[in-house]
Amino acid sequence: MGEIKFNYDLGLFGDTLNRVILREYPHRTKDFINSFLSNQINCKIWLIDELVNILERKKDHFIVKRVTVLGSWYGNIIVPLLIDNIPTLQEIDLIDMDEDALAISRKFLGHYDFKINYMHKDINFEEFEDHYTNVVINTSCEHMVPMDSITFHHDDQVIYALQSNDMFNIREHVNCVKNETELATQANLSTTYYMSHKKLMGEKGMPYNRFMVIGKRNDNL
Repeated sequence: MGEIKFNYDLGLFGDTLNRVILREYPHRTKDFINSFLSNQINCKIWLIDELVNILERKKDHFIVKRVTVLGSWYGNIIVPLLIDNIPTLQEIDLIDMDEDALAISRKFLGHYDFKINYMHKDINFEEFEDHYTNVVINTSCEHMVPMDSITFHHDDQVIYALQSNDMFNIREHVNCVKNETELATQANLSTTYYMSHKKLMGEKGMPYNRFMVIGKRNDNL
């Protein structure tokens, strides 16, 4: 496999910050800037890198046309990575309970000639059994209910790519895990293609672990 592509457009970032965030959503300035922190970028590149490796091995019988991102936030990192690195992809669903974040997403990602669906839903209280997708990505499992409570249409054919952490001291983190094995168990993944973690440093210099698992809920693929 070649290196992961990530077209980081500083001009677009500056334009969105000045034209959209500072004028229409000034209260989101710090949050928007934080979404570009190195840990945010590196962990999403890590996910896409491992996911692409898995998809390459399965390309003869598993073609990804639709990806769903749960807790998508601004989608500013994950969407370019998906578009640039999964050539078969035709559609991306961004699902988040934060209406402002989705509105900013529309403006930040609006230059892409690509089908992106922006869905304002609270994942903790929604049902997705009728929602068809090939891959589900959740890079913020610590913020929501365990993933085993969420299922999709033809769920046994869906590949899940999930990240969480062990930052139990943060109030918004309602569902941290101690390791990647616990994350896989929470998601009810019977087959795992990848499991690992990275040791990272938080904003205030506190070390923490970022866990990642990629797998599915049966072993037919």
